[in-house]
Amino acid sequence: MRQLLSFALLPLLAGCYTFVPVATLQPAPGTKLSLVLNDEGRSQTARQVGPYTMRVEGQLVEATPSDYVLAVTDVVDIRGARSRWTGETVPLPRTFVMSTDEKRFSRSKTFLLVGAVTAGFVVLARSFKILGLGGPNGDGTPPDPNGQ
Repeated sequence: MRQLLSFALLPLLAGCYTFVPVATLQPAPGTKLSLVLNDEGRSQTARQVGPYTMRVEGQLVEATPSDYVLAVTDVVDIRGARSRWTGETVPLPRTFVMSTDEKRFSRSKTFLLVGAVTAGFVVLARSFKILGLGGPNGDGTPPDPNGQ
């Protein structure tokens, strides 16, 4: 029962994020960024972040006029394969970056996800009579006490 409830509440912990373009040339350190690399960036950073890298995500450590220095958390290649990183610091020249987006928590997407998961859980609980939802008649009504 605990495992089932834990699974139902998992989306609350994960949340949903969205990417919005960075509005400033000098984002604040600690900002969660997603840097999409251009063709030159993909070829020049292959030794640092891997071949065919399309996007590098992480927390901004420092922004200089010529570089972004990220504590990398994820690398996404051109096929969409994601590699998890553990905060290794990587400098990326701005000339290698095609677009810079900020990763932000999306309340609306998270609420939609939680609502959908909750609705699915309720339907599942009613159909399998989990947690006492749904009666023995299968329609949510209690049995007739007179046995009729």
